[in-house]
Amino acid sequence: MERGAPPLFASKKRRAMKPLLMTALGLCWSALLSAQLYVEGTLLTTSNTGAYIEVTPLRRTDGTYHLGIDYGQTRSRQPHDCLTDSKGRRYEFRSAIDGLNYLYDNGWEVVVVYNVQDIRRYLMKRR
Repeated sequence: MERGAPPLFASKKRRAMKPLLMTALGLCWSALLSAQLYVEGTLLTTSNTGAYIEVTPLRRTDGTYHLGIDYGQTRSRQPHDCLTDSKGRRYEFRSAIDGLNYLYDNGWEVVVVYNVQDIRRYLMKRR
């Protein structure tokens, strides 16, 4: 072995660290991306939602669901402001539970379930 050349195990160590580092960065990036929720194209942040939101599952005629979200916003002309992507396209869920699981995966948990005029609503808290 030449003087000043790195030992063999050093290059193996670097090769082993690179996938580990890339995996860690990927997990952090996906966590940041998955935590972004929009209501009618407006990003929900801690500054505009506070700690709680009210969720109303809205059953469509085709059997899918939209989620009406009340985060304290001023009302639009629509009866419900729904969960959307960043461009304002509404998400469709297979069931109300599918939608609630999506919210849970994005940092919200159900605190209280109650009915208002025979419509089930969910009070959710930021985790």
